[in-house]
Amino acid sequence: MKVYKLIYIFTVLYTIFAVNNSLLSQSRLELSFNMGYSVPLLETYGTNVKLASDSASILVADKRWLVSSNLGAEKGFTVQTFLKYSFFKSGLIKGLLNLGYNVLSSSHPGPGDDYGVRVQSFSIGIGPEINPIGVKKFYPSLFAMLRVNFIGGETFFHAGLDFFKVVPRYGYAGGLKLNYKMNEKTGLYAGFIYSYDNTWNKQTEETAIKDAHVTSFRDKASPTNGLTGDRRIAYSSYYIGMNFYLK
Repeated sequence: MKVYKLIYIFTVLYTIFAVNNSLLSQSRLELSFNMGYSVPLLETYGTNVKLASDSASILVADKRWLVSSNLGAEKGFTVQTFLKYSFFKSGLIKGLLNLGYNVLSSSHPGPGDDYGVRVQSFSIGIGPEINPIGVKKFYPSLFAMLRVNFIGGETFFHAGLDFFKVVPRYGYAGGLKLNYKMNEKTGLYAGFIYSYDNTWNKQTEETAIKDAHVTSFRDKASPTNGLTGDRRIAYSSYYIGMNFYLK
């Protein structure tokens, strides 16, 4: 009986030690990468894109892209990276720094070459990530970010036709992930994110530019800039990625 009691006590102590050691060894620093497919929303999305009869410009709803009611994008691609720091050993709350790139586009067959549009965003963001059950073998994550987005774009046919000069806009993003921790160093995840890149700082940009095919991005309507409504750059993205748990 004494031997069994000793074995039992040893087992309990070992279990407590192992749990504590696991918590103590939980990574505070984490690096994540993902890529995925983006779906344009609101005024970013449009299917009525065509080549002008003189092939000198792209038209959206019979207006030049620079002043069109929507941006004529139909699909997209995103690449994101996150650096995270856990404020608690359990990993319940993390602060994150985000760098990302997203492109929304459409492409249509034309005479001798395809034509279409591209809207691109390079983003820098910060925000919290919440892991409701901590970091386990399987665990969900919710996150939100405020981001600075550097937005540019172009229409194309053989070569570029109309260009948006890169401009800064402020927006937000939020989403969720389902994580699978393979070992103490690496993990996999899949998820969804909604992004609205020009929530704030929309501009009328009515100042003329010498090159008729180049303008700063107009996304806020005014009586004189050719826009009849604001143009919101919003999209959802579906992605897969990898987590790297750093000590």
